[in-house]
Order: sequence, then structure tokens, then C-alpha cells
Amino acid sequence: MRYRPFGLSGMAVSALTLRLADTSRLKAGDWRALVFTALESGINSFQVEGDAPELLRGAGEAFASVERRLLFITWRARGDGATLSDLTVDVQLRAALDGLSLDYLDLVLINDPLQPALPLDFEVRFGELYQRRVARGLGVASRGDIDPRLLTNGLVTAVSSPFNLSSGWAERNRIRGAAQANLAVIGEDFWPQALREGGEAAQRPSLWRRRTDPLADIGGYEFLHATPGWTGEEICLGYALTEPSLATVRITADTRAEVERLAAVVERDLPNGVCAQIEMARFSAQEREKAAGRS
Repeated sequence: MRYRPFGLSGMAVSALTLRLADTSRLKAGDWRALVFTALESGINSFQVEGDAPELLRGAGEAFASVERRLLFITWRARGDGATLSDLTVDVQLRAALDGLSLDYLDLVLINDPLQPALPLDFEVRFGELYQRRVARGLGVASRGDIDPRLLTNGLVTAVSSPFNLSSGWAERNRIRGAAQANLAVIGEDFWPQALREGGEAAQRPSLWRRRTDPLADIGGYEFLHATPGWTGEEICLGYALTEPSLATVRITADTRAEVERLAAVVERDLPNGVCAQIEMARFSAQEREKAAGRS
């Protein structure tokens, strides 16, 4: 496992962050085993989403086995960012701390409120916890541009944004700008749905299209499913890990085998030629979008 600084927090986090989200299929023992496997694989960063008792108990028991200062734990707050209130802090954050048996959270992640300031009640109450070091940072998750005034209020320390091999210049500039502003950046959606097996973008163009579109045979995504020793998911993850602006890349796994497989990608180099194929695919996609805009 490799580690990167998380903004100005002084904490080094694993290149991968394991997302722990509510699911009825897993019991407390399953969650405990999943977190233990992640820890054994070198993962020290976890994002908790949900309040299921089984999830909180199992994860909390696993966290208790490690010295707290070695873990980086993010709590993802639910709800519209524009409607956050002091009750969000009092109810959701207290439930997280109590359920996980923690004294503090390293990061609280909220949805972008889509405005230049946080809701006042939320900001005041969260600011109290921030001063007491109970919540040590606030992150904003968004798929678009975040109002720059929101990012300079003194509480926001991180942003969470999609990044994958099909990300355009707008997304790339957004995360690089955040990193240059000393904000930690969490990469989401490294394996977009459009590129998963059976996705339209991964299928070979039809014969008719190959005859009429000069870019049809350039920049296809067939290599995601035809690279020996690699799955499409692993290639996408490996590519996201090459972006230096990301402090960590969020993954989701429901089994111990999945955690081990994805953690192993961190130490692997992408096969020769794959990066070139990725850039060709992005270029041809951009050219098609331009052509569509002109027609």
C-alpha cells in the first residue's frame, strides 16, 4: 500500500479509501472481517455512509483494534447540503461517534450546498465541534464546480469529486485547482457505469459506423476487457491512482476477496500501451462531441 498526505491535516492516508455503506446482506461480523482485511492490506482510510447498527458495531469493533491516530475516518452526512442544520450535527454526527465508539471524526463529508456559504445553523454548531477537535475537517462532495467562497470559510479542508479515465479537462482542472489550494481531494467513481462490462461506451462500433466515422476505430474502450491479467475495474483504478492531485481514491467492496484484489492494484503498474489507449479514447470521444456540437 502507498500513502499520501491528506491536504494540510498532517495525516498520511492510504491510496485507497474503503467505503462502508448500509447493506442488509452484511452482519456485524461481516463488517468487522471486511475492515480487518482492509487493515491487513494497508488501508487506513474509511468512509462510513449509513447508520445501520450492524455496520456501526462491526466497523467500530474493528477500528478499536488499531491505535486511533493511525486511522482516518470520514463520516458521510446524508441529505441536501442546502438544508443542513444544527440537528444534522446533533443527531447524525452524535450517532456516528456513539455507534462507532469514537472520540472524534477526521472528516465530515457533506453534499455541496450549491451556494457560497454553509447553512448558518450548521456552520455555527459544526464550528464548535471543529474548535473542540471532535470533527477535524469538513469535506464537500460535488460533481460540478463548487463556489470558491465556500472553500475559503476556514472549515472546509477537502473536496470529493469524480475522477476516472474518461474525465475531461473541466474535471481535471477542478481537482488540480483544489489540490493547489491545499485542499485534500478524494477521488470518486473511478469505474464509471458507462465503462463497465456491457456499457455502450465499451462496445465495438458497428460496421456501418466504422465506415462512416473516421474515429470509430480509434479510441475504443475494448482494451478494458481484453488486457491479459487485468479487469476493466482494475485498469480504471490503476489509472485513477496515477493522478497526483488525489489524496486517496474511494473504493466499494462487499467481500474480503474484493478488498484484497483492489488493494493489490496499488502496487501494480499499468501494462505498456494502456495509457496511450486511454488518451486515444479520450481524444476520440472529445472529437465526437465537437462534431456533434457542430452538426
